[in-house]
Amino acid sequence: MSMLRRTLATASVALAAGAVALVDASPALASTPSSCSSVRQIGTTRVLTVGGMQAASVKQYYGCGYNYAYIYVWEQYRASHSNWDLYVHVVDESDSGTDYGVGELNNTTRAELWGRAANTAAHCTHVTGYLNSTGGSTSTVC
Repeated sequence: MSMLRRTLATASVALAAGAVALVDASPALASTPSSCSSVRQIGTTRVLTVGGMQAASVKQYYGCGYNYAYIYVWEQYRASHSNWDLYVHVVDESDSGTDYGVGELNNTTRAELWGRAANTAAHCTHVTGYLNSTGGSTSTVC
């Protein structure tokens, strides 16, 4: 192999390795709920701001025929607080008086919380989550 070809081959390998590193540098995905190992996010992510700090994400997931509520407390909030309360639930817009798939932790240091499976997939839904007393909702998905 000529010196030019060897240099090009080495450069191609280096570029390919760099591309793999860029792909692997994507942010970590949420875990999955214990009752379903294959879920996908539906609707938008709602970011909760507490005391001027972006502190948590609220999301709705679908999988295994159910909707799931999810909240994740961001590192910057966890680093500056000793504990917090979390509450998430699915809102079925045809029955907005009932919280479905509730997840709740009080006085915790856990970063994430999944709600229980909510049998609401046949309806328009959104998820509402609270970090302490600050809450917000995702977009509606039908």
